[in-house]
Amino acid sequence: MMKRVLAAFLFFGFAGSGAAMAGDRCHVAMDQWQPREAVQKMAEARGWTVNRIRIDDGCYQVRGVDRQGRAFKARIDPSTLAVVKIKNSRQDQEQGTSRG
Repeated sequence: MMKRVLAAFLFFGFAGSGAAMAGDRCHVAMDQWQPREAVQKMAEARGWTVNRIRIDDGCYQVRGVDRQGRAFKARIDPSTLAVVKIKNSRQDQEQGTSRG
C-alpha cells in the first residue's frame, strides 16, 4: 500500500513539474516563424537596446537593456512576437539570484 502511495506521489510530482517547465517554451512550426529582423524591430519599438538574439526552447531569446537602463532577458513567441516571459537584472538581485 505504501509503495503505491509513494509511486503515485512521485508520478504526479514529476508530471506537474514538467508541465510548469513547459509553460515557457514555444511550440511553433518553423515555417510560421518571423525572421530575426522582425524581432529586432519589435525590440526597438519597445525602446530596447538588443545585445543578443538567439533561439532557446523554441522561442527567440533576447538579451539587452530596456528604456530604464536595466539589463533583461526575454522569451519571445516566434510567430506572434509576443513576450512570453521577461526577467530583468533588478528582479534577480532582489530575489537573491545571481546569473552569469
